[in-house]
Amino acid sequence: MQVSVTGFAVEHGAAQAAAPLYAVSNCAGLLAGWLYGLRRWRGAPQTQLAFAAIGLAVGCLPVLTASSLPGMGLALAATGLAVPPILVLSSVLTTASVGPAALTQAFIRLNSASAAGSAGAAAMARHAVDVYGARGGFAVAAAATSAMAVLASAHARAGRGVRDSRQSA
Repeated sequence: MQVSVTGFAVEHGAAQAAAPLYAVSNCAGLLAGWLYGLRRWRGAPQTQLAFAAIGLAVGCLPVLTASSLPGMGLALAATGLAVPPILVLSSVLTTASVGPAALTQAFIRLNSASAAGSAGAAAMARHAVDVYGARGGFAVAAAATSAMAVLASAHARAGRGVRDSRQSA
């Protein structure tokens, strides 16, 4: 998203607007993380992750059509809302999936995969922005989040009835 947001700001003749756009997304994420953490959720983490991933994919659609900086700010706020629950749920599912002896290694793999995915997506978005403009970069984000939503939904269906070990205790 960062590559595409910067491309969007440059296309609108306001490269300096990229930082406030990032801030809008990050502030929405901060609020969403705080609100998510206030509640004890009853649903299975896999199901919650599927809903959050679907929310992120749907939230990416407005960035494809935003035509102004304020419009882009609102669109980015929508995407920012889904990110913290996804990060929390990824950690919850990782913790529930491995034993204590393998937890550190599992988090190393989770964080490494996240970093590699971010780097790969940034490279693809840069190429898409260069060839198709900012909308091309946002299309990469929309495609990636849609794939994540499909995978998370399939995992949730396959794991019905599996609950966070802390909730079943």
